[in-house]
Amino acid sequence: MRISKYLAITFSFSLVACGGFPTMHPDAAKNNAATYKTDLKDCAQSYPETPDGVYLKLRISCMKLKGWQ
Repeated sequence: MRISKYLAITFSFSLVACGGFPTMHPDAAKNNAATYKTDLKDCAQSYPETPDGVYLKLRISCMKLKGWQ
């Protein structure tokens, strides 16, 4: 019972965290999958994974700085 409760909470948090990732760029020339993957990879290298999950917020901020909305 306890494990399923923690799994449900973890799943809920992961859905909320992933829902905040920017996916659209206002510049039509940059709004494509290749540019998105490149920018996301750059942000992932700049902010590696940490056990506390703060890296997700930092990666989202990084993507927003690159112009993604």
